[in-house]
Amino acid sequence: MNPRKQRFYIAAAAVLALVALAWSLLGSPVVLWHNHQLKSALTGLTDTTITLEQAVPFSWDEVYTFAPYTPVEEIQQVIGAQSYNLREAQSEGMLQLVFLDEGAVTAAICGFPAELGYEIVFPDAAGTDPGPITHGEDISFTVERTESVVRLTAA
Repeated sequence: MNPRKQRFYIAAAAVLALVALAWSLLGSPVVLWHNHQLKSALTGLTDTTITLEQAVPFSWDEVYTFAPYTPVEEIQQVIGAQSYNLREAQSEGMLQLVFLDEGAVTAAICGFPAELGYEIVFPDAAGTDPGPITHGEDISFTVERTESVVRLTAA
């Protein structure tokens, strides 16, 4: 084989290996971008009431929330999808949101509201994890702003 071609193939394989490693460690760049967009949109809200359809700046069909300590395997089973971006909430008070678009994870949030800059409080059915909110349900959320956190609470 030509030494130039051989160097090219080795370099291409190395680049692909680095991309695969980054993908497995960081997750999908689309999900990371949507997480950033969500933070920007929610922390910049000036309305007093809003729906998720109005607030979320990317395409989504369903959004799920999970209690702390819910294992990733259980999250994947409930949502019916797998993603490297899913994490287990390791402490009480952490926000866990998973947005799906056409069955694929499009945003995955796991963190403390003070670090995220926002919190979304879903309607609660008798203290259990609520089912998903589906795009088009038009659930109103009251927007409250403190010094460091924008809180959306389902009306």
